[in-house]
Amino acid sequence: MISRQALPGKGFITLLVLSALNCSDLHAASGTLEEVLVTARKRSESMQDIPIAVSAISAEDLRDRGISNTSELTKSVPSLEIRKGQANQIYIRGIGERTGFARVDPTVGVYLDDLFLPRSDGQLLDTVDIRSIQVLRGPQGTLFGKNTTGGAMVVSLLKPDDSDDAYVELGLGNYAMNRLKAGINIPINDHFYTRAAINITKDDGYLEDIGPSGNTPSNDRQSLLLQTRWEPSESFTLDTQAFLGKTREMMTGTTCTLPNENALYYKGLWVAHSGDTDPSNPRAFKENCESNSRARLGDLKTNLGDAPRLTKDLDTLLLAATAEWQLSESLNLKTVLGLRGEKEGPIHASDPDGGPALWSSYMNTEDSDRRSYSFEIQLNGDAMGQRLRYTAGLFAMQESNTENFSISNAFRGIDSQTLAEIGASTNPTQPLPGGTVPLVGFIGAPLVVSDFDLENSTGAIFAQVSFDITELLEITLGYRVTAERRHSELSTTEADMDAIGQQLTTGGLFGAASNIAVFGPGASGFYPYLGPLRWLDDPVGLANQIFTDADGDALIDYPLDPDSKRTEMREETFSQSTPMLSLAYNLPDNWLDSSPLNSAMVYATWSRGFKSGFFEPRGVDGLQRVDPEVVTNHELGFKIDAFDRSVRLNGAVYAMDFEDQQLIAVGADSAQNVVVVFGNAGQSEIRGGELELLWLPSVQLQINASLSLNNYRYTDFSELDLQGAILGRQDIVDRRNETFPVSPDKSAAVGVQYSWSGDYGSLISRLDLSYKSEIFYGFDPASYAAFKRDAKSAGQPAYQLLDARLSWQNPEGDLSVSAWVKNLSDERYRIGVVAVADSSGVYNEGWGEPRMFGIDLRQEF
Repeated sequence: MISRQALPGKGFITLLVLSALNCSDLHAASGTLEEVLVTARKRSESMQDIPIAVSAISAEDLRDRGISNTSELTKSVPSLEIRKGQANQIYIRGIGERTGFARVDPTVGVYLDDLFLPRSDGQLLDTVDIRSIQVLRGPQGTLFGKNTTGGAMVVSLLKPDDSDDAYVELGLGNYAMNRLKAGINIPINDHFYTRAAINITKDDGYLEDIGPSGNTPSNDRQSLLLQTRWEPSESFTLDTQAFLGKTREMMTGTTCTLPNENALYYKGLWVAHSGDTDPSNPRAFKENCESNSRARLGDLKTNLGDAPRLTKDLDTLLLAATAEWQLSESLNLKTVLGLRGEKEGPIHASDPDGGPALWSSYMNTEDSDRRSYSFEIQLNGDAMGQRLRYTAGLFAMQESNTENFSISNAFRGIDSQTLAEIGASTNPTQPLPGGTVPLVGFIGAPLVVSDFDLENSTGAIFAQVSFDITELLEITLGYRVTAERRHSELSTTEADMDAIGQQLTTGGLFGAASNIAVFGPGASGFYPYLGPLRWLDDPVGLANQIFTDADGDALIDYPLDPDSKRTEMREETFSQSTPMLSLAYNLPDNWLDSSPLNSAMVYATWSRGFKSGFFEPRGVDGLQRVDPEVVTNHELGFKIDAFDRSVRLNGAVYAMDFEDQQLIAVGADSAQNVVVVFGNAGQSEIRGGELELLWLPSVQLQINASLSLNNYRYTDFSELDLQGAILGRQDIVDRRNETFPVSPDKSAAVGVQYSWSGDYGSLISRLDLSYKSEIFYGFDPASYAAFKRDAKSAGQPAYQLLDARLSWQNPEGDLSVSAWVKNLSDERYRIGVVAVADSSGVYNEGWGEPRMFGIDLRQEF
């Protein structure tokens, strides 16, 4: 089966298309494309016959391109953006989720053999025993349902059968990369078959940390997949699978850039940090960031400090059973039962200060447990001589998640002049050189420990009917009703401010707290420093020396106040219908007879997608409601096979409109604490188009190309100005001019593959070039302003990557050896992680893979 994508640049793609459609001698020497079967509508159909923008990648394609993980599909599939920073992020057509929080649903549904994978940490899969991958673009709210406002990724496994076969794949590469994949199929008898596969992937990481952490981001994944198939009769099949996964990795380290010196925690409020001795010129924060900058450290190095806690420990158990009955020649019933359990270890979720100092940390401090149970019934049938085809079903899911996280802040300093101005709700002016009276205290709570328990229940009923109005015209109608019950319980415990104040003032260096209480829970105010040299003594550093991280957990050891514990519970059911309508028209043969076209289909689709609302912890305000997200898609597309089926060209243009798009931003709670929380943009829209080309100019040569152009725009998006909110004002910031984060406006790819055959076997050479336009990685308005001035300040400028691969296969076809290089030109490009220029002023930069090279060996038995 052939089904591939790739190509950069509108000019080159246009050249290829025009060449394909105008070469008069193309028939003579060209190859022939095989039919590609997909299950995008829950039944097996030809990809060229369905009114859905879908890319299909076979197991052979994955091997030819050297794709070992689904994250690598971002290089070739149009409008697909995947990032692996400190959370897995999957975006389609600009729609995605970037945090990985269990309380927030992803917007791209990932399915493994019809089983829904609900959380992003388990959605990027190694390509072990995979038969095919389908990427469906645009809302899939009718048949796939929840969390598919962007689209869906459908992964199908090789199934057990009656053959005796096995394979082993070994891979070695730089940065101590070593990989083992193996699979074996064992039939037990004529009706019962088994299959097993293992995967071990390890490397040391390519970013060198100058501290004790070692290299990041490292890979260390092990998995075992067991499958059975029972066929007691021709009309019944029972498939089971058990997946066990173990991950022990280091997430990516970051370097730091300071795009906004007027940020809130720097010169916006003239905040002093440990090491600052002049409040009119605070430099410690900037120097902390610069100590972890690429310019200071050098290429591919980080400085994460003594306790970065970037480990990613994840244990996964997945059990599934799929039963399929052929009730009659025209009616099929399928049931899918799934159970999932995950345990994720503690991780450092955020480091807003941008350097090795423990000035501010957001930690998942305990193991997070996640469990889900799902059941789906699908009824597929046809009538009227197959003119009418239908799919109907029920879906139910129960999910429980725990998130334990803590927020820790070190002491900061404020000059008495500045504190008085802040207390009057005015923007502070630059303090006098040398300052007046130094005061130390907290901006936000020094420590908040939170336990978040979530129980989600989902129920849905759906139906979709396709009817051939004529032999050439098909209409499809679909409807789904979903109800999502969200139960959230949040318990928080705060630091004991009295105990902190008593410990700080014992010894006489700090006086009693002022009566001016700003920045939220620090109601006891700021503590004046009484030392003789005032600011020259570094009072903030002296205060922070009293409270340290003795146990090395990346959290400062403040005493907790058990009496401060409070618990809040919220529950609501979010319901939504997601209909769809499409028309597909196949051009008649008499129109095509005098043209180079073999088949041509045009379609129009209207569809909706839905993502549930939820409850978001917002500082002292507790759980706040985030509204559901709804996307409406209007799409026109075409699918063409031409020149004796040696050319395949598919394309689509679309207009997608958001209601209440869910976005994460930096804000303030009612007590004027800075919080990073989810909310809703009022309205937004996406306008775009996509092209995919596959061309076989000859039996030996294959060229594939893709292009996506998208325009992302908020039509109603505003929020409170952060500094004004901290000072108690209600200043509104209009954010309509900003672009969507993480997704480039333009992406393109081209792949060229050539093969030779002889007595020695066969050689296959391949080049893949991918292009991404500039990408915004910020959260807030100041980050976008910095991005517009210089994309490197809060994002990534446009870049391209070149991969090369040369493979040899023996004449028997059971042994192959491949040498490969990825990122041949050793390009440096940022993959996030995040810019928060309004609050801390920093951009924590994650870096993509440098030049990677290695060799793979595959033996089949």
